[in-house]
Amino acid sequence: FDGASHALSEINRMKKEQDIPIQVAISSRTDEPSWAYQCMKWLVVSDGTPLCKCIEQDLIEISYADKSKHFESLNRKTGIPFEQMCFFDNEHWNIQSVSALGVKCYHTPKGMTKDAWNLALDEFGLL
Repeated sequence: FDGASHALSEINRMKKEQDIPIQVAISSRTDEPSWAYQCMKWLVVSDGTPLCKCIEQDLIEISYADKSKHFESLNRKTGIPFEQMCFFDNEHWNIQSVSALGVKCYHTPKGMTKDAWNLALDEFGLL
């Protein structure tokens, strides 16, 4: 969770200090969505913000559906083109599915890392 915590804290900082309009979403594939929502209340990112407060409620996609379906829903909700979205995941099949939509994907087999976050920032011209 260290890399994700770092990235979310950085996003919180960028929104406040630099007025960068970054939207954060969650795509989680599980057969126990209520457990996932509860975990989001318990987890706290490195700047002290509860995870559930880092993401707008309507940008949380938690279900057993393929993650490409989550991203199609997020695209409809936000209007953000797939090519302007990025996705970090530890499962290769999720990366394959979502990248087929045109989303820039980062395979993080050992979990989200600061290096993966910095690579995404660089590739999106934010570093």
